[in-house]
Amino acid sequence: MRKVSKTAEAFAENEFLINRVENMHSDPGNDHADCVVIGAGPAGLTAALEFIKCGLAPVVLEKDHIVGGIARTESFKGFHFDMGGHRFFSKSDYVNQVWRELIQDDFLLRPRLSRIYYERTFFQYPPRLFNTLRGLGVWESLKVLGSYAHSQISPQRPVITFEHWVTNAFGKRLYEIFFKTYTEKVWGIPCTELRAEWAAQRIKNLSLSVVLKNIIRKTGSDVASLIDHFHYPCRGPGMMWEAARHRICDNGGEVYLNAGVTQVRHSGNRVEAILFGDEIEQRKLSSNYFVSSMPL
Repeated sequence: MRKVSKTAEAFAENEFLINRVENMHSDPGNDHADCVVIGAGPAGLTAALEFIKCGLAPVVLEKDHIVGGIARTESFKGFHFDMGGHRFFSKSDYVNQVWRELIQDDFLLRPRLSRIYYERTFFQYPPRLFNTLRGLGVWESLKVLGSYAHSQISPQRPVITFEHWVTNAFGKRLYEIFFKTYTEKVWGIPCTELRAEWAAQRIKNLSLSVVLKNIIRKTGSDVASLIDHFHYPCRGPGMMWEAARHRICDNGGEVYLNAGVTQVRHSGNRVEAILFGDEIEQRKLSSNYFVSSMPL
């Protein structure tokens, strides 16, 4: 009897799995949402907050187990770990207001300490006159300035790659001793294959002339790359996006974790519904409004 019982149990289990797989390929039941946001990183969550201000109840779908995307904060045995540094700084009063509303007194103002390690020496960033001259030495400093002067007299044309753009902005020598090695180490792509548009976005409004002006007369508030103070949540950037998640749920929205989008259904150019879930079970969700912040 025991052997028969085990066989029956196995058969029942197989039948259950077969039915679940068959259900995957059939059209799942349809739910409707006011609006659907794909991705619970900073872009997706703030889009959902904007929907709430418009009187709509968003459904946010996140494939990971935690909100925040690459700006999340993981927890392990009571310790918090950020996935890279994410400073909070914006010239937009509206953006700053959204951040402050979410975590209020836990949004702390902190001094920035960024340094470049080159030739066994730490260089402050934003640059400081005496620290820079002492670290590079007079001869190397003159070479950097001469290289920059040459790039201004005879700039790279056309500007196609990261190398072209940075060389025009900082001179060939400074590009080679800092930007080239750092960029290729971090991104794993030769600077000759990165586009100039990417450099212009990453190093917006910054050039050697701006750096030198900042050394002589502080202008850091005008250039994002030169700020020396920033805001930061007291328990890491993930704290901001957990607060956004709670705000969404408290106002009638929903945030689903471990809910990867597997299919987008559309009629012509109009998205009508999405499918989300896992290998076992899929759910269909239709809406009049869709926002996707998933990685391309």
